[in-house]
Amino acid sequence: MITKRNILNETIPMDSIIDIANKVVTRYAYRSVIPWREKEDVVMDIVEKFLTQKDKIEKAFEGKSKIQTYFIAILNRMCCEVIRKESKHWYSINEGEDDRNLSWLSTSAIDTEKSFALKNEANRLANTMLFFNGTKAKVNLFLKYYFDLPINESDIMQYSDKNPTLISELLERDDAISKADIFENLSQVVNIVEGKNVKGDAIRMWLNKQIDTILSRMNNNDASYHTKESLALLLEFQSN
Repeated sequence: MITKRNILNETIPMDSIIDIANKVVTRYAYRSVIPWREKEDVVMDIVEKFLTQKDKIEKAFEGKSKIQTYFIAILNRMCCEVIRKESKHWYSINEGEDDRNLSWLSTSAIDTEKSFALKNEANRLANTMLFFNGTKAKVNLFLKYYFDLPINESDIMQYSDKNPTLISELLERDDAISKADIFENLSQVVNIVEGKNVKGDAIRMWLNKQIDTILSRMNNNDASYHTKESLALLLEFQSN
């Protein structure tokens, strides 16, 4: 009898996992998101993460996509986690660092490299957001709140100038907030701005649909392998 576990074990050997991880990391290295000197360490890091979570990953596989596509998404998510955690360290200048790495570095060079690294994908995201037309400001504001990114006054005013102070208060959050509370707060914002009477669960389904739409458009024709995590990274880059 063929099971999900048999499919995974028989068709995706460990050397293929390493190969996929290498390709994922190489894409980011070519875009200068990951320094080339860190490439091998990142590959080993995400492979180690994969092995640690192997049982959980196998159980989560539902067979709705190709196995390779599933693993690309998993390893891409893990790579984004490493990028978010290590990027400041990678691009900091420490005394005693190899002169070959420092000879061309300056503060402006680092900033330029980091900006160039994400600029193309950030532009693609901006173009994708245009498809939302009249709901673009709402989607942008709700995504920022969902991903716990800085929200400024213009983000709120672009969505609505109705009770901006109250909306700002509703969109305050702390580390202890639950996902249910996040969507409940967003539902209150919708009810104030749009005069509706929706619940948090309805907002959860709506926002997940918008996220799926964004990822589908950005990943169209295998142009990229974006996930919720990399979407958050791009939104954070745009906010800076």
